[in-house]
Amino acid sequence: MNDSFDTVFSDFTIKGAFMEKVINTLPEHIHVHLREILHTSGLPDTGESLEAISKNWIDKMNLFQGQIKSLDMIETGVFTADDPRGALALTYSGSLISLGPLRDGIRWMEYHSIKLRADVPEILKAAEAKIRADTGTDKILEFESGVIRSTSALYRIAVCRDDVGPQEQEARLREAVLFLTNGFVKINMSLAINRDLENVQFTMKSIIQQVAARNDITLRKARQIVEDYLMILESGMLLGERVPLGRLGRLYLKLQPARKARMGKNFSGEDVMIKARPAIPAPRMSFSSRMKERAAVVDLVLNDQADDEGDDEQTD
Repeated sequence: MNDSFDTVFSDFTIKGAFMEKVINTLPEHIHVHLREILHTSGLPDTGESLEAISKNWIDKMNLFQGQIKSLDMIETGVFTADDPRGALALTYSGSLISLGPLRDGIRWMEYHSIKLRADVPEILKAAEAKIRADTGTDKILEFESGVIRSTSALYRIAVCRDDVGPQEQEARLREAVLFLTNGFVKINMSLAINRDLENVQFTMKSIIQQVAARNDITLRKARQIVEDYLMILESGMLLGERVPLGRLGRLYLKLQPARKARMGKNFSGEDVMIKARPAIPAPRMSFSSRMKERAAVVDLVLNDQADDEGDDEQTD
């Protein structure tokens, strides 16, 4: 990407407002690509639609850069076929390609297509993939065989630092993909053609679909695993344990003190009697320090409910 576009792109990120000059400053090959997306999007062929598609594209670029920064990954303009590191690549079309660390000349590959009208990313996998030739930004990625022989041109490529071991590389790639694919779907839902997809992304059905797709198991098996997991968490909490939720934190019960009867007001401002209540245990969740740190720097442009007053989540 040229320096002039980098400057405008950064300026857009800071101001948080979409301006017509941003579209006009995009390199011509990106502008052409965005028009191709518009023609197949189902949106009317107008300047307003082009602006919406362009903002959609820029939001995805911002999200990609923010996520790799949070995972301490670095961008590279060149990725050789024999590079031992794993990599995460973003195409101009908004697809993600994750490549595992090189082992005996072979690495695993996942291709994640995030279509404008879908609520669950499409995933194609290859347990063994061999890159045909060196690649880099503005170049296609070719494989000698497998479910995908070549991709569209790569816009960004990110890798872990040299001192990060293969297992940790794979963990970061997995985290980046899960976050970005869901983030891209959420960004797509801002388009008018996706109004029917609002509020369906993080339903239990969608979560089970993602678990099934990522682990190559049936929906029935994924549902059973998720439901068993939730029942184990619930049982532990109700038995008085502090149940670990991995990187998220812990679930537990906390005794709420007894409450005497008193006068109060309802939503209409009328005086009402609030009944007495004995001491009772109540479910709580404590978030890990890692989760708090991640939440402090997340881009809330993706969370329209961030400031909702009706949020009844319990934290300590």
